[in-house]
Amino acid sequence: MAQVMVNFRMDEDVKKNMEQVCREMGLSMTAAFTIFATKVGKEKRIPFEITAEPRSSELHRWPSRTAEIRQGRGEEAFALMRKQDRLEALCTQIRQSLTSIHTAIPSSITGLSMERIRLLCGNELKDKTAKISKAAQALFSSRNTEMLREKDLNILDEYTDSLSSISTELQQIEHTLIPAMKSWQGEDTAGFEQDEQRLAAVSQKLDGLSPVMQRFLCSTACNGGTRAVQARLRQAAGSVETAYVLTALESLEALVLRHYDSLEEPTKARLESDYLQTLELTLRELGRTEQSGGDAVGKAALCLRAINVVSQVISDNAQARQEWNGRSLEAEVAALERLAAMRGDIGGGINPEA
Repeated sequence: MAQVMVNFRMDEDVKKNMEQVCREMGLSMTAAFTIFATKVGKEKRIPFEITAEPRSSELHRWPSRTAEIRQGRGEEAFALMRKQDRLEALCTQIRQSLTSIHTAIPSSITGLSMERIRLLCGNELKDKTAKISKAAQALFSSRNTEMLREKDLNILDEYTDSLSSISTELQQIEHTLIPAMKSWQGEDTAGFEQDEQRLAAVSQKLDGLSPVMQRFLCSTACNGGTRAVQARLRQAAGSVETAYVLTALESLEALVLRHYDSLEEPTKARLESDYLQTLELTLRELGRTEQSGGDAVGKAALCLRAINVVSQVISDNAQARQEWNGRSLEAEVAALERLAAMRGDIGGGINPEA
């Protein structure tokens, strides 16, 4: 499918606000506008309600939003909508890459590898993506709103992150395979075997999403504490393959299980908002580097440094708390001894301190 350039002007603040929201959703502005344009063309309407009363406007996908806001649940509904939008955007990107590759294949290129590429892009991968898209629409239907709130959304994020890595891989294949096909001069087609293998690997990754979705459907929500931190670590490390990083994470997880619930609340807040967020970023970057075949050594070293910081924060705070509790208990017992001696309830060798 041919690509065209669309240019238009908008207020600078509007652009900045949209860019910020798109970054939070894991989208580019191009992807966001593509979703909008696709829906307009498909539904023959603006895909949301436009009124002169912004406060009373409803999000079309969540018709009970006003009632939910009154119940303090509006943010939950919005968060679910963002997750749906991201899934839909990724499915759209995948379909676009597959269409671009399939339509760019010259009829003059033959051979088993090219026939397999035609089959993968024209049928197999498109069918699997269509099933994922259809399942996502069913999952986020209004009748499942309450059910989704009872599930562990960290697993759903893991599912979406995996789909995002698949989309990235297809875009990389698209950017290398299409120029190679256009520059092909009738020589041996064995050079396309690597692209066939990469597309076959993408097909396997799409198959691997089903168990993750089943895990999500069987899950229960994490409401904070040790379990939530454990889920965050596992989700961020979902695509990491470097063995020594995974070993370090296992040690960190054991530390979390032993000490996290006993940490002071300010320390927990700093861990969850700052330290864990940085660790998650390094782990995801390592996973992306591994999948793209890049040099993962430097990224792995950063992960180890971040893991070490989080481990030290937990262990040092836990040790300080234990020492403080020990000193506090000793002081309480000493005070009890002095009180009993002063009252004359005990005698003998106990001499209360002045």
